[in-house]
Order: sequence, then structure tokens, then C-alpha cells
Amino acid sequence: MTIEIQSLTLAYDENLILSDCNLRLTEGEILVILGPSGCGKTTLLRAIAGFVKPDFGSIQLNGRSLDNLQPEERNIGMLLQRPVLFPHKDVLGNILFAYRKKKDRKMKEVNEIMQDMGIYEMRNQAIETLSGGEAQRVVLARALLTNPELLLLDEPLSSLDLNVRRQLASEIRATLKSKNIAAIHVTHDHEEAEIIGDRIIHWSELHLLESE
Repeated sequence: MTIEIQSLTLAYDENLILSDCNLRLTEGEILVILGPSGCGKTTLLRAIAGFVKPDFGSIQLNGRSLDNLQPEERNIGMLLQRPVLFPHKDVLGNILFAYRKKKDRKMKEVNEIMQDMGIYEMRNQAIETLSGGEAQRVVLARALLTNPELLLLDEPLSSLDLNVRRQLASEIRATLKSKNIAAIHVTHDHEEAEIIGDRIIHWSELHLLESE
């Protein structure tokens, strides 16, 4: 078992955002949660990552409770709708930020991940020269270098054009599968969900799923 969420409930200013959400994700599984914009998908991911605290419920990752852990203690990676990169660093500098607290930077591993993501040849490029798809590849490479137990993808392809979105969706799936990393991907796009996911559930079904 990778992640288990039980009865997760969260409200903002008396507005119920998450209502009794239950979810199980197995090792190496890519789950897609499909739902319209504004339904609460991002809030669910932020709760799993530790950026917001639920009012009720529990989250376990590989058998350990995350309920009282800070985001940096959870070993969870997250890709956002818009890539967050440092404009004063080149591609390689942005990727190496994942190793900012490590003295032993394994450049072989860094180079392999850049090659896997198709960005090795642009490793010395300035961030401002990258396309949207290239920028998301950089962010994904950086996230993978932290060896996350779980990767959360908050509609990272939504701002890309259709062809790039399809291609990058396939690449993300292939990369996660090759590394056996479990992931939760949220989107409102049915085609994108079909390309990436092992399993697809609709947002409205989360409160109906039972944690046995």
C-alpha cells in the first residue's frame, strides 16, 4: 500500500471543500482524479502534501501517518499548474536545487534523468528560453531527483497546447512507470486522464469509496 486516506474533511470559512474523502493507492499506481475546475482537487493535493491541514480524517503513506508531519518531512513531490523555476539559474542549476542539502551530487543520476526527460541538450540554457513543455520537464526532473514516495500532479499540462499535452502525458506516464513511482494526477481533461492513468475516478466518487 502506498497511500491511504480516510474520511478527509476540510472547510474554508464554513465552505465545505473536502467532504469525507476516502482513497487508496497501491505501489507504483498512477491514479487520475477527474473533475471540473474549482471542485477541490488542488485542495486535496495540498492536504496530502501538508500545505493545508484537514479538519478531520487521516493520511498514511507506506504505513506511516502524515497527520503531524511538515511538508518537507513527507517525501512527496508536487508539480503545479505553472512550473516554478529560478530565473537566475540555468536548466541544470534548477535541477540541482533538488540536491541543495546533499554534499554528494551524483551527476550520473542527474544526467540520466535529464536524458529521460529529453532536456540534456538544453542543460545550460536560460529558463526564459524554454517552452512551457520544456519547463515542466525541468520541474519533473527536479522532483524525481528527490526520490519521492509519491508524486502529486496538479494539472501541470493544462496550459500547454494539445499536441504537447498528449506527448508530455505519455512521457510522464512512461517515466513514472519505469521508476515505479506512485502518483495522483488531477485534471478536467478526459483524454489526458486516459493517457496517464492506470485508474480514473471522478471527484464526486471520492466520498463514496470505502477504506476497508
